[in-house]
Formats: sequence, C-alpha cells, structure tokens
Amino acid sequence: MSTSSSSYRPEIDGMRAIAVSAVILYHLKIQTSEGTFLPGGFLGVDLFFVLSGFLISGIMLDEFSRTGGISVKQFYLRRARRILPALLLVMLASLPVAWFLLLPSELDRFSLSLVAALGFVSNGFWFFELSEYGAQSGLLQPFLHTWSLAIEEQFYLLFPPFLILLLPRVKMRPLLWILVAMTIAGFAVAAITTVLHPAFSFYTPTSRAWEMLAGAVLAVLVREIGPATRWQISRVIPAVSLVVLIGAFVTQDLVSMQHPGLGTVPVILATCGLIWCADRNEPVTRLLSLSPLVWVGKLSYSLYLWHFPIFAFGRIMSIDKPSPTEMIAWTALTFALSAIGYYLVERPFRFRVPWRPFALSAAAALVPVAAITIFSVTTDGSQSGRTQALAKLYGPAESDNATLAAASWQLLNKRFPDEEIGAWNALRPSESGSKELWFESAGSANVLIIGDSLSKDVYNALTLNAERFPNYEFARFNLHRSSLDEDLSLLRDTPNFEAADVIMVAPNYYREFRTALQTILEAVNHDGKTVLVLGNTAKFDAGGPRPLFDWFLMKTQETSALTELNALATQYEDRRAQDQNSAIREIAEAAGATYLSRRRLVCPDEASCTLVTKTGRKTMYDDLHWTLEGAALFGQRAASAGWLREIEARAIND
Repeated sequence: MSTSSSSYRPEIDGMRAIAVSAVILYHLKIQTSEGTFLPGGFLGVDLFFVLSGFLISGIMLDEFSRTGGISVKQFYLRRARRILPALLLVMLASLPVAWFLLLPSELDRFSLSLVAALGFVSNGFWFFELSEYGAQSGLLQPFLHTWSLAIEEQFYLLFPPFLILLLPRVKMRPLLWILVAMTIAGFAVAAITTVLHPAFSFYTPTSRAWEMLAGAVLAVLVREIGPATRWQISRVIPAVSLVVLIGAFVTQDLVSMQHPGLGTVPVILATCGLIWCADRNEPVTRLLSLSPLVWVGKLSYSLYLWHFPIFAFGRIMSIDKPSPTEMIAWTALTFALSAIGYYLVERPFRFRVPWRPFALSAAAALVPVAAITIFSVTTDGSQSGRTQALAKLYGPAESDNATLAAASWQLLNKRFPDEEIGAWNALRPSESGSKELWFESAGSANVLIIGDSLSKDVYNALTLNAERFPNYEFARFNLHRSSLDEDLSLLRDTPNFEAADVIMVAPNYYREFRTALQTILEAVNHDGKTVLVLGNTAKFDAGGPRPLFDWFLMKTQETSALTELNALATQYEDRRAQDQNSAIREIAEAAGATYLSRRRLVCPDEASCTLVTKTGRKTMYDDLHWTLEGAALFGQRAASAGWLREIEARAIND
C-alpha cells in the first residue's frame, strides 16, 4: 500500500509547539525546591530531530514517486530558504547587542560562533569550547543552540544522496528494512559513545543520526503500510505517547540519564507513536491541532533561534540570578521578535522572494557578520562599548576574566616554551609533565604538585615565591577525575615522580572526592616520599553568572567600595567546600600524609577572605581559580604559615 502524507497535518505543528516550549522552559532554568522546572526539557530537541527526519524524508519520497528522481540541487535550495533567512536575521539583530555587552574574549567567541553556525559546524565548535577548563557557562553563549542545526545539516549532507542511490534499486518494503537496520545500528553507536564519552556523544551527528532515521522509517512506514488508525491499539497510543513525552520532560535529567542512548528511546518511540497513530477524530490529535498550538508550532523555528540569544544576553546584563519578571520579559520578547521575523522575513523569503534577490539579500547579510568577525580576531577589542565602560569602573583590575585565566598558564608555558598548555588542552597530562625532568639542582628538595587546574594555581603560588622556598624546586603533573586511573599510571613512570622527594596533592575536590583521594594516595604514598594533601581552596558563589569580585563591583558601581569586599566575602563562601576539608584531613592522616589548609591562604581569618589585593586587583578569575596576583599573595602566606618548613613535624590545621 502506497500512501502519501504530503498534505498538511496540523498536529505536527502542535508537536513542534510542545518541543519548542519544553526547550524554552528548560533554558529559563526556573528554580524549584528540587532543582529546576522541566529538567528534561532538552529532550524537545530530540523530538525535533524525529519530526525533521519524518518530514524531509517524506518530501523526498513524494518527489521520487511523482518524478522518478530527487533533485539534489532543489533539496539544498529548499534547505537554504528554510534555514538561512531567519538565522541571518537573528545574527544581524544580535551583532549590535554583542558589541555593546561583550568583553573582548567574549566577542571573539561570539563572532567565531556565528561563522561556525553559518558553516553548520557549531556542534564541533561548542564541544571544544565548552570542554575547556574554566569555560563560561553555556547559558551565556548566545549561539550555543545552533549545534542542533549543525547536526541536522550534517545528516542531510549524506542522507539525500543515499536515498537517490537506493530508491531506483529497491522497493519500499526493502527500503523500510534497510532504514530500520540503520536506525538500530545508529542507536548502538550512540549508546556506546555515550558510555565512553557523554559530552562528545551529545554533540556528534553519529549519535543523533538514529533519531532522524527513526523519522525516516516512519515516513516509509506510512507510505508502505499506512497509518496505524485501523488498529484497535492505536486508539490509546497517542494518549500514552503524550504522557511519556511530558513525563520525560518533567523527570529526566541530563546528568543522570544515558543521552543520547537508552534514556532517549521513550521520547523517540512516543514521538513516532504520535505521528503514526494520529487521527483527526482522536482526542490527542485534536488537542495538538488546536489553533494556539499550531500557531506556536509554525513559529517554532524562529522561537528556537531567538530564545537563546535573548536569554544569554539577558543573563549577561543581569547582576543577580534572573528574576521571574526578567524571565517573563525575555519570553515575551522571544515571541514578539519570532512573530515579526516569521511574517516579515521567514515566510516571504521561503515562499515568495525570487532566487536572485534571495541570494543578494543573504550575501548582504553576511557582510556585517564577516566584518565583526574580522575585527574581533584581528584586534584586542579595546574599543568595544562595554570594554570602554568597564575600564574606568575596574581601575587597575582586569575586567575580562578570560584574559586572567590565560595568563595563569603562562608560568608553565615559559618553563617549557615548546609546548603550549592552556584551557584547551589542560584536561590531559602535558608532554613536559610526562617526559621531562623539571628538577635541576642536586641539593634541593623536589616537590611534585599533582592535581587538575587547581594544582596549576598552587604551582604558580610557590614558583612566584621561590625566594621564600630557597631549598625547594617545583614541578607539576596534571590529574583529571575523568581519567584518574590512566593518569596515575602515567604519573608513576614520569621522571619527576621518580626524582620527587615530596608529592603535593592539590586537586579540586568533587562529589566523589573520598574515593578519588584514596585512589591517589594509594598510588603515590610509598617509596619513602613525603606526601602532602591540600584541603579545598575557598570557593565563592554570588548567585549569578559572575564571579564575586565582578558581581560586587557591578552591584555597587563604585571602585572604592572594593575595600569592603574582603570583609563581606565570607558571606558568599561555599560552605560545602569548607565542610569537605575535615573529611579530606581524616583521609590524609589515615594514610600517613600531612594535611595543609589551602583555604587559610585565601581566608586567613574567620572575618575575611581576600578577593581583592591592596592594589585593587583580583585574586580569582572565577569562583575558585587564582589569578597570578592572587597566587603571588597566597604563596607568601604559604611561606609564612610554614609550608615545607616543618612538614614532617606538624600538620597545619584548617
């Protein structure tokens, strides 16, 4: 049985409305007593993937049925009309906002993200950007959401040619089974990749292809077998499917579920169930076909494009956590701009504007995008509106925390100039840390500092105060919790470990710190080496997207008010990190190691913590990492506290 489904189906727009609403509510991050509202709203993107596979495959199958072939040229021209006008409009509207709001490093990232979005490689761009140590929150990246567009377009680079080759050679029934096999294989790839590397799996098209292939299977199914409405069980499938979707949006959590993979299957099956079993006489289909839902569904692409930059810029402008009023305003602006863009740009350029003016308009829109990209990557951005405004407010302090973060790696890079270590590659042990011997003086005591990015801060603190530790030399080796066993095995074979007299354990302690610390101590606490375990550094949370220094300065708008910050800082200290220190000390002492208080370097007494130096500079570039100025100060305090002077005689209490 061959059935075309090219006629308009309003319930599909209703499903789009559900998907985009879930994504928007998820990205608002509305706080509840148990976390955030609609924690599984990100699964709306997966619903979109299935719908996209179903609709686009259906269009190609219908074209082949009518003409005996599929025009690749027309397919990609249709995609250009569908994708580019609304995307370019949002980019053009975002450019002046970015110019006035973003710091130089942020403007660089923003402009490159526009290029990545236009090249449909955003998924790769954001995977690498957000994998960096100290990366800004994804909620502050205006075009992060374009990763999903990139995955769709990458899929559609391969799928149409595949159909073009296959359709003349096989009938619909064999095609159905081929697509089913591909979907199952794609799911297996996604499930395995998610287990091995969840972040990579989230952004790679190979882990998402099975979702669009599931839609393609459905497109063949309704043409070969027909809708499922003739079956008795089909009457309950839409209701069950809707319950499953809403249940997934309400209960699922990205951190705890296997996604994309096994945890995604209910959403994919529910989406397929709604599509295949839709019937105009069935209650759920009628619900999804209601005019308000259909209208939102028609706007869904524009809503998806507009909401994230509006939310991101809104968060950048907010000093504290966004209020309900701000969230309502963001959402209202999203709908207003989406409707304007849909009626004035998206629809006309998709259906009515001839190709020549379409191409000229797209080319003209690319000019300012190219201009700001070239400007941002070839200059230091010191002329941007926000940079000029902040320079006066910040005085001697650096307003761009990314600049301070990059500077904090420079001592390591100067030590071995042939290898650049930075946020982009700091998740793994460096070549110099793995193969080179850093210790040069035969009469010195050799201290090997191990841990993640926080061990870099301790290395900076001690190295910048080398004259206060005249009998010691320092080296560093990176350990990361995601590859701890592998890194420890490598550590044991390094020249620095063999030559070290003292092993200083200085990581950031996460939720699994007990097991991780015990694993580290079992690996290093032998061979006659002295082992020092550093407790947590002081960590701070102002409640918003900014570090405490920046939040306080934005709040007061007075540089002179910074003299009060150190006394107020204790009110914003993360007590969970402080509370962990007693357990860290117990584990260290049980293993025969000496415990040192890293927190005391930042908070020398219970009345104050040092977030600003006497010269008005930052000691931290985020909520816990030390700037070079902060490291120099905290290294002085370590020397005054007797670090490395009598390490075997006493432990320094927290």
